[in-house]
Amino acid sequence: MRVIGKLVISLVVAALASTLSGWIEADSPFDLIRFATFWLATATTALLVSRPAKAPAKRGANVAPNIEREKGKVKWFNVTKGFGFITRSNGEEIFVHFRSIRGEGRRSLRDGQDVSYVVTSSDKGPQAEEVEAIN
Repeated sequence: MRVIGKLVISLVVAALASTLSGWIEADSPFDLIRFATFWLATATTALLVSRPAKAPAKRGANVAPNIEREKGKVKWFNVTKGFGFITRSNGEEIFVHFRSIRGEGRRSLRDGQDVSYVVTSSDKGPQAEEVEAIN
């Protein structure tokens, strides 16, 4: 929503709040100072709350640019828990988390599926990042 739309909505909310406040206090139904106070509060809140969020930083793993991709086979992947293991071409197993799987929507892998990935180091050991299914 654009800034103008947010300001218009905050004006409407402020008008309603100040009018209801006046009726509750048995005062005049509309008070300019009360309206200005409510509008300032709602406009400030609308503008501060709706700032775009910063992109979350990747925790634990750093992918180096131009690093070579490896190929492997999914040993198992638990969709409910969102993680599993890939068997590397040398026979070792490597951890994979659902956030590391490229793609839209629900990201998961099938047991036995061929994949390519980049190996990274995290505080818990090597893990697969930028995982893509091979058709």
